[in-house]
Amino acid sequence: MASILYAWEFGAGLGHLGVFLPLARNLRDAGHQVHWVVTEPAIAGDFLANEGFTWMAAPTITETVRQDPPLTYADILLRFGYADSRALFGLTGAWREAMRLTDARLVLADHAPTAVLAARTLKLPTMLFSNGFTVPPHHSPLPDMRPWSPAPEQALQQLDSAALASVNAVLTRHQCASMEYLANLFDVAEEALVTFPELDHYATRGPARYWGSLPSAGTGRLVDWPSGDGKRLFAYLRPECIHHEALLATLQAFGLPAVVYFPGMNPALRARFAAPHISFLDQPANIEQMSREADVGITYSSLATTTAFLLAGKPLLLLPWHLEQFMLARRVEEMGAGRLVNPEQPPGDLRATITDLIDNPSWRSNARAFADKYAAFDQQAVVGNLVRRIAEILADSAPPKGNS
Repeated sequence: MASILYAWEFGAGLGHLGVFLPLARNLRDAGHQVHWVVTEPAIAGDFLANEGFTWMAAPTITETVRQDPPLTYADILLRFGYADSRALFGLTGAWREAMRLTDARLVLADHAPTAVLAARTLKLPTMLFSNGFTVPPHHSPLPDMRPWSPAPEQALQQLDSAALASVNAVLTRHQCASMEYLANLFDVAEEALVTFPELDHYATRGPARYWGSLPSAGTGRLVDWPSGDGKRLFAYLRPECIHHEALLATLQAFGLPAVVYFPGMNPALRARFAAPHISFLDQPANIEQMSREADVGITYSSLATTTAFLLAGKPLLLLPWHLEQFMLARRVEEMGAGRLVNPEQPPGDLRATITDLIDNPSWRSNARAFADKYAAFDQQAVVGNLVRRIAEILADSAPPKGNS
């Protein structure tokens, strides 16, 4: 059996760990060793210690703040070390050492482009474990992530060229062939899009293989609904949500029974919006229960929560605060299965918006259409399919018998 390195470089929160955990469990059951290299080791400690896994901190660099939001994935890379070939060489070397120390034979990259680069220099096979956003379409230049406000083609090409120059400088120092296009970074053994085409952040990807979503990691707890009559609401918020106070005020005044999971919520804020019909949770709720029993899901555009509610045929209110979440929320709104609250604009009348999601049958009908389309979809089967594909990659990359 093989040593497998799971690499998580960019992003935050439980989403990355929670999505990978069911696969990690099955890989371990198949006899593999799974080594976690994560960008938030404190969260990993809470999440993985009881699972019997070990973890180490990922090599990262502080983001270079730019005034404008990122235009492309290349723009994101330039904010995290790719504008400086010296910095990128150092990061790549740290990832190489993590792979050496774990004797990795396969890298599973979850929003970890520098781990992909390091694996390339070591000639290690890589599987991209992606929600869609983390692996842009293989276009040159990489596509504009803000198509509602398109940038000139020349600007996109300049971003690609700047990141590509640093990547090729690192490859040259490791005596590896240069890449013609930045998109070549994602030429790997397997690009596993662990999502559905309707939820792919890039609507213009073209033909691709979608594996579907993975099952819940099973870490949430069952919840008793608070007292009150009317439709039930479930909200998963974070302090970064621009309009979270407006939403909490709406829930408080609305009077509908609501369960709210808000990690990092200020105690004063919690006391301010306390009400008999609102239950604030200290730990994650069981998402299968919430998507089954709630009538509307409210989220910052968490992919796991969004997918769970759509598979249950329930509409969503989406309050994203950064670009990845905004792109996903746009796809849901384009499906007619949810409403997007733009973080760059006033929230408007949220009570009217939630009432519309409840009373207007088109929202539920469109969400139901998604659920019906994937009614036969087996999330557990996705895990088995990925385990088999990983076994194939490992077999293809194994040295011939008899070689040292």
